[in-house]
Amino acid sequence: MEIRQATINDALFVAKCVSMALHTNISAEELNLFAEVCRLDNVLYSYRNAIIAEIDNVPAGLCLAYDGNNYHEIRVRTFSHFPEFAKKMDFQNFEDETREGEFYIDSLAVLPEFRRRGIAQELMKAQIKRGREMGLPVATLLVDPENPNAQKLYYNLGFKYSEDIYAFGQIFWKLSMPTTT
Repeated sequence: MEIRQATINDALFVAKCVSMALHTNISAEELNLFAEVCRLDNVLYSYRNAIIAEIDNVPAGLCLAYDGNNYHEIRVRTFSHFPEFAKKMDFQNFEDETREGEFYIDSLAVLPEFRRRGIAQELMKAQIKRGREMGLPVATLLVDPENPNAQKLYYNLGFKYSEDIYAFGQIFWKLSMPTTT
């Protein structure tokens, strides 16, 4: 397995994996539009925020993470590219998922044919290391309370429950861990 920084040429894969992580089913046309946003620099789902795991030079999974500083402003900018989705989801009433001083792990997805090989764990470790290198003291993420497999992965990596967050129309558990461990 090789883990590498995503490039602009990976934007479609980034869009596909973020869509998987968010449990959204989108059409091929919508996926291509989403990929255009992933090609941008200063949006949440930029390819610049993603790392990719490859098996035999085939993209197998992705982990997207970023500095929580200016999250609200960047979230508004990101979802301005998706006005219908933003309107439907009522983003103005969402809590901010992250804040200054946090390294936020936004999306993690492994393609079904590559699961159960430790790819998700290696992607998470690589992003936690990246947060540490950026000097951010805490890594955070949201997990669905109904997803015990994801919870097990995150708890095994050292994350702990910190609070409930309302986003995407439901309550998520925010988990945190110091990046110095």
